[in-house]
Amino acid sequence: MRNEERHVARCLDSVLAQLSSMPEPCEVVCVDGASTDRTREIVTDYMQRDDRVRLLDNPQGIVPTGMNLAIALTHSEVIFRLDCHTTYAPGYFANGLEALARTGADNVGGYIETVPTTDSTVARAIGAATSSRFGVGGSVFRTGGGEQEVDTVPFGCFRRDVFTRFGSYDERLVRNQDIELNSRIRAGGGKIIITPTMQATYFTRSSFSGLWQQAFNNGLWNPYTVYLVGRGLRPRHFIPLAFILSLLVLGGTALAVPLLWWVLAIEIACYLLVGSIFAWREMPRVKTPAFLILLSFIVLHVAYGVGSLWGMLTAPVKFGFRPDRTSRGQAIADRKD
Repeated sequence: MRNEERHVARCLDSVLAQLSSMPEPCEVVCVDGASTDRTREIVTDYMQRDDRVRLLDNPQGIVPTGMNLAIALTHSEVIFRLDCHTTYAPGYFANGLEALARTGADNVGGYIETVPTTDSTVARAIGAATSSRFGVGGSVFRTGGGEQEVDTVPFGCFRRDVFTRFGSYDERLVRNQDIELNSRIRAGGGKIIITPTMQATYFTRSSFSGLWQQAFNNGLWNPYTVYLVGRGLRPRHFIPLAFILSLLVLGGTALAVPLLWWVLAIEIACYLLVGSIFAWREMPRVKTPAFLILLSFIVLHVAYGVGSLWGMLTAPVKFGFRPDRTSRGQAIADRKD
């Protein structure tokens, strides 16, 4: 967590309400990435009322370092990796343990419902776009389904020995650390399962500027991840990049070949047509004008694609021209901290 004063209390409430029914003693480790708002104060208040809550400092301020720190300083055989921007439905943890035991998986996660942080028309439109198949493509955990084997899950339930067998989180990755770890698990013969018995609610961005920033950074770290690690992502992660590149290439070459202006116009028209159809379908559910949902699609896809393009151009400068692609996911058992 970092600067999550708006979300941390309801997140902790959703977690602590379930722990009394768990078969073994539990601890809730809150790892703070140098928050400058009231996040730490709120967590400290929970610590005074419930001795199961702990607070750790994560000076680097990014998820992989925080996760590795927490895992190294805890001892339970099962670890849930949670996000502070989220609440967890009743039964989330008990059902995670059940699915882990029943399936023999190494990591089990559930489906998330994306809802707006505020009840504005723009926020509802963004929530619709980020839970639509047109908006997020093949992100199964966002669009729903049954129990199945997948390439990654959010807020997973891990067996502790996963981090000994496959290594810990790669601390070079500001984003995509979960995807990369899960790809390492699968490459090593492990299994990732998603189950509808685990449900969570994720509070999305409520403004177009916030959506742009989030999508740009998500897209940015796709080329960075491939450049550093050489694996982990699927072709679907680069579809927005391909879209942006096609617009640039067609626009540039049309200056010399005017006929290509028609090709460019047809591509844009097809995108807007398909986006409008999906926006119209979502409109009754979220009670938001279709054009705002369409605009959310555009912001999401363009920001993500532009971020990926910038990542592709800047990766060699940021990380050097010959990055070491050996995994930095050191086994927890070998760590010195």
